[in-house]
Amino acid sequence: MVCSQVPLYGIISSDSSDSLYWMRVIIASNRGTLMELGIGPIITSGMIMEHLADANFIDVDFSLKEDRALFSCAQKLFALIIALGQATVFVLTGLYGQPSDQHAGVCLLLIIQCIAAALIVIVLNVPRG
Repeated sequence: MVCSQVPLYGIISSDSSDSLYWMRVIIASNRGTLMELGIGPIITSGMIMEHLADANFIDVDFSLKEDRALFSCAQKLFALIIALGQATVFVLTGLYGQPSDQHAGVCLLLIIQCIAAALIVIVLNVPRG
């Protein structure tokens, strides 16, 4: 809840419409705050990893506790990689203002803030079992 209230430092506010408005309800995100990415990276990595396991691209025996723990860790690492990609795309496509109008340091700071908040959400996602 705290991440939904803390604004990102360095964004250039605009009065334009939010192109991701309807998706934000599904992924629990909030525009212009630390919760910008929401649970999107976790959901995406979970779906991809489950499909890879079901298609036998990765060998996982869910009856073994060690395999479940390793699968969960791999899923969280993949979620962090997806968060890095999403944050980079959000900044470079001009969601927070045109990158050409901002310094490279501000763009990097925006990406780091989004990744740090995503890391908090990923760590709070405790597996059941």
